[in-house]
Amino acid sequence: MSDAWGHLTGVLIVLMMTSFVGIWIWVWNGRHKTKFDALARLPMEDEPRQDATVRSKP
Repeated sequence: MSDAWGHLTGVLIVLMMTSFVGIWIWVWNGRHKTKFDALARLPMEDEPRQDATVRSKP
């Protein structure tokens, strides 16, 4: 194999690690706490939410 392949592989690994850490930071950002809390409680709700639009088939 050539040296270029090793450099390309290294660059790809760094890009994947950077994107993983970026997504991790984005998810744990405080702005999303209310949304994630609402999604965590969703399986425990007995009745459907009022703001959800449900279309019934005719």
